[in-house]
Amino acid sequence: MMINTGSMRFITAFAFLAMAAASDADELLYIYSPDCGACMKWKAEVEPVYGKTKEAVTLPLTKITLEDWALGKHPLSSCQVAAVVGTPTFVQLHDCREVDRITGYSSDELFWFALARMTNRAQGLN
Repeated sequence: MMINTGSMRFITAFAFLAMAAASDADELLYIYSPDCGACMKWKAEVEPVYGKTKEAVTLPLTKITLEDWALGKHPLSSCQVAAVVGTPTFVQLHDCREVDRITGYSSDELFWFALARMTNRAQGLN
């Protein structure tokens, strides 16, 4: 099941498995844990507006739980992504290859600052 909210995509693990793994488009993987305090803070402060931003057009967001990531319940196991050991972790992919990441979350201001770096990089890659 996939629910589109603007450019933000919420995908269950099984629907995600059905999607093609490789893509020419850039995307931002959001690997999270439902009981992670920093993830809950990001969800309250950033998630409601992310899909309405120009950054979401450049880097559409795909949410994956850390459990699904660790179990390989996603089609990205063949992609070049460094280990993800904590949450939240935001991984920028380009052509199924990690090009940048944000580990952790402390404030919306720092998140948007780091995301600007990622969107600038994405525009340079395309």
